Amino acid sequence: MREPEILDIIAGRNEGLALASRHNLGGSMKLMISTALGVAGVLFASAAFAGVKVPEGTEFQIRVEEALSSSTAHEGDRFTVSLDDDVKLSDGTVLRAGYRGLGEVVEARDNGILGKNGKLNVRLLYLKVGDDRIKLRANKGAKGETRVGATVATVILFWPAAPFIKGKDVSIKKGTIMTAYADQDVDIASPVPPPPEGAN
Repeated sequence: MREPEILDIIAGRNEGLALASRHNLGGSMKLMISTALGVAGVLFASAAFAGVKVPEGTEFQIRVEEALSSSTAHEGDRFTVSLDDDVKLSDGTVLRAGYRGLGEVVEARDNGILGKNGKLNVRLLYLKVGDDRIKLRANKGAKGETRVGATVATVILFWPAAPFIKGKDVSIKKGTIMTAYADQDVDIASPVPPPPEGAN
């Protein structure tokens, strides 16, 4: 084989190797870009999933949205509450007033004869922020004034009227403000959705 032919073959092989090298390099670059995009997607998803943390013990001012009375309420009755004031979290996120939630009647007792006072105990269950619930802990108990002394005297002097002497009903007025606290750490969606329309 003549020398020029040998040189042409060598040159062709070198060109093929160069093309193959460039092809491999392109594949590597594509792989690297694809990997980087995948990692970025995972990091973004992780950050979104982490959301905003509401720490246990966060304080809320809760407004009772329904009037309650020991004469009409029953154990297990639920009532609407709302966040009365903005709450700023440690990371700077602000939960705006107006989020809704629920409370529950724990004990209700009507007033009775002989000055037996009414009793009404309620608890706050949760606030709802978007699709997330912030469980609350707070108890507020109210007892009617005891009137046993006056009633006993009336029973002795005016026995026939005694059955009609009753204690005092207990009520919690609409708009009453109660202090509640987050019962546990909870992560809520980020960005934080606004309170429902028409709230506050």
